[in-house]
Amino acid sequence: MKSALRCAYVAVAVVLASGCATPTPAPPPPSQITLPFNAGDVAWSRAPGTATVEGRVALPVAGGAPRTCAGGEAQLFPAGAYAAEMMRFVFGSDVHGFAPQGASRYPANIAADFASTVRRIGCDAEGRFRFDGVPAGRWYVFSNVVFRVAGGEAPPQGGALMQRVDVAEGARANVLLSP
Repeated sequence: MKSALRCAYVAVAVVLASGCATPTPAPPPPSQITLPFNAGDVAWSRAPGTATVEGRVALPVAGGAPRTCAGGEAQLFPAGAYAAEMMRFVFGSDVHGFAPQGASRYPANIAADFASTVRRIGCDAEGRFRFDGVPAGRWYVFSNVVFRVAGGEAPPQGGALMQRVDVAEGARANVLLSP
């Protein structure tokens, strides 16, 4: 009986102690990319190629037609180590992602040289895009879809979309950028 009573006291003490413990807060996420940009890692992306990367951007909207990148642009950039870390930073994944407008975060230290690796093209009225002359390799397709709800004073809606794609020489890669 004494041992059962002692076990009960120990159990109560453990419960009380755990209820009084202050949880350790999680460290804040990093505000910058840790890898340096190395242009040599993605030098292959500047070579002429025979592949095509094409697709469409469609962001579903409750009660309406999907929003697209019409009037905006699609971007294509090589998936080197630096870009992969950036995609994990922004989207939490380096394969596919959506970062909502207003909740997305971008690194504070994007390398100036990184911009020279980005290919840009305008989206048509249906949100379609096409990159020709792409060399074989692993790439990221990226676009922003930002819009305001008609008649409302709400903040802008939408966000950024990303999809990783492997491209073979002479191939046609078709991408749907959607959450």
